[in-house]
Amino acid sequence: MYFEKDAWSAHSQLELSWHSDPVSEAGHALAMAVACGVGFTIVVTEHGDAWACGRNDVGQLGLGSQADQLLPAHVGGRGVFAGEPLVMVAACHGDSYTAGVTKDGALWRWGKGQLGHTDREPRLWPERLGREMFGGSPAVMVACGGMHMLVLTALGLVWSCDEIVCGQLGRSDAAEQPVLTLVSAERFGEAQIVMVAAGVSHSVCLGAEGMVWTWGYGNNGQLGHNDQQKRLVPTQLAGEALGGAVAVLVAAGGFHTTVVMIDGALWAWGMGSDGQLGLGDREVRLAPVRVGVDEAFGGSPVLTVACGNRHTLAVTKAGTLWSWGQGDGGKLGHNDYDSRLVPTQVEAQHFGYVRIVCAASGLTHSTAMTEHGGLYTWGIGRHSTWNEEEDDFEDVSMGLGHGDGETKLVPTLVAPALLQGARVRRCHGLPPLHALAFAMGKHSRLGRAAQTALAAVDKGKDCEYVLMPEEVVQRIVEACGAWPEGRAGELEGMVRLLGGGMINERGSM
Repeated sequence: MYFEKDAWSAHSQLELSWHSDPVSEAGHALAMAVACGVGFTIVVTEHGDAWACGRNDVGQLGLGSQADQLLPAHVGGRGVFAGEPLVMVAACHGDSYTAGVTKDGALWRWGKGQLGHTDREPRLWPERLGREMFGGSPAVMVACGGMHMLVLTALGLVWSCDEIVCGQLGRSDAAEQPVLTLVSAERFGEAQIVMVAAGVSHSVCLGAEGMVWTWGYGNNGQLGHNDQQKRLVPTQLAGEALGGAVAVLVAAGGFHTTVVMIDGALWAWGMGSDGQLGLGDREVRLAPVRVGVDEAFGGSPVLTVACGNRHTLAVTKAGTLWSWGQGDGGKLGHNDYDSRLVPTQVEAQHFGYVRIVCAASGLTHSTAMTEHGGLYTWGIGRHSTWNEEEDDFEDVSMGLGHGDGETKLVPTLVAPALLQGARVRRCHGLPPLHALAFAMGKHSRLGRAAQTALAAVDKGKDCEYVLMPEEVVQRIVEACGAWPEGRAGELEGMVRLLGGGMINERGSM
């Protein structure tokens, strides 16, 4: 489940990169390099830059204005992010705001809402909340729900804040808390948390050993405890509830929850009114149910999953994308507006037959990223809404980023030139020698040798590592520090969300 730090030679096959850094999900979007909010999209490139497009009425794009953007715009200016590369983004469903984490472990937030601040004034530019907010520990992940936010630190601790009390904060007092407050580690049985996810009104956490906790509203069974009760504090799912297997990734939708297991199985529970559970019906499930059987998803293990408000996307080890649930606006990518009750593969031809590595889903649109860093979007391109000040309807861009405002019924590539040629996502495949350098740079003992390895070339030592070009070694080793600190950076699910695929071929995998 984790990096075997002493078996560094195995890393030659890892789909990792010296560009890699972390990310999480929004009220209904989970992906490390892209976040889909209500009518807007934020992406992070391999260089740590952010680009945004779509609705921007309260500054949720972080561009210093409230003007909508049909085309991707660079989130920059005013020394944004204090010169630090952005490593993850999350967007909420509800109050329109965005959050991100930079390499130095600071949390940044922009848009409308009180989360993390003492007022509700819109922030048109990203505003910093330093690691001092989390007891000095760097933030490694943020998840945004409907009206609440979860932050995970390198120590494996969870911080939360909200504006509407649904119990999703994990505190027994059930009081509104606009300022980030620590969720007691005792609530997790002292387990180290390595991943967080936030739905509209519920929260999910994953422990380092593969355990899952949920809390918040349970009215649609989204907590998975075989009832519809609200839970004010994190409550662990029984081990047998997920077939006794180890969980490696969690995702929360509007009112449903999904978990990916180490063997590639996908489990789902909660609201199924539009088929978003993928179980062939529209029923509510109060406890986890496995989605399909071994031949589901073309027989390929599921790597990662993204939950929209009422639809779900999954990416398999084979690099295929599957979608199901509500099809309004064409957000399933099947060239129609129909809903799907079971996982249905999005035709590979739409992606030029290139492998998909991760995906994100919002309220009205979806996105996917290829192994080469290409960004595809589809769904509703424009929406008419009533403007009270103008006493008339106005068209609002919905974040597809193609510049035409048209609805796309199938995945459509965002022209690379619109992102100045930068690749999206933070993981890319490495040649064996480069992967070896990455592994050595990450290794607690071997990494120390990296600084003197180059000098060893002059001594005639026969080592593939030191025979690499000096500039390549230097770049890779220096960038190893960009990976999330603590065990969060060792979790298989984090690598999957970064687009890196499996890091441990265990069991049937």
